[in-house]
Amino acid sequence: MRKLILCVLILGSCLLISACATSKKTREMVRPISMAAPDDYRMAAYLGLFEPRESFMLTEIKARIVVAEIFQVRCTHCQRLVDDLKELYHLINKENLFHQVKIIGLGYGDELYEVEEFGRHFAVPYPLFADPRGQKVKVDEIPVTFILELTPEGARVLYEFHGLLPEAEDLLKLIRQATGL
Repeated sequence: MRKLILCVLILGSCLLISACATSKKTREMVRPISMAAPDDYRMAAYLGLFEPRESFMLTEIKARIVVAEIFQVRCTHCQRLVDDLKELYHLINKENLFHQVKIIGLGYGDELYEVEEFGRHFAVPYPLFADPRGQKVKVDEIPVTFILELTPEGARVLYEFHGLLPEAEDLLKLIRQATGL
């Protein structure tokens, strides 16, 4: 009986993990999003925002591709994704794609001080923003990671990952295939 219960638990865990790693597009374009400009000049420069300003539009980021993670600071799945995104960040730099691919994070329902502490605690090398009221992007579940192509018409969704992400190399390969980078 114990073996049966153990098998059911293992099977259930496998199904749960595979369900978390789904990629499904729920939209083609992301509506225009305005965010507070980073106070840290390094983060502003990373995004290509060299003029002082209070806010900027997502499409003003100087890149062709934006990897945008929607997270919550208390979400354990979101906390685990930080290492995956940091690995992607370093791979982008190693592959000399840092001018074309940028990563950002948006704390959905989180206050700015919580997001800043999250960034310090996990040594996040890319900009994080707060969305205390959850109004910037409408999502049904957390975490979700969007791979966006910035176009003159707006931000086009290439991929949308719910839960886990593919390995950094595989994710970068998907981005390259979709965009010809």
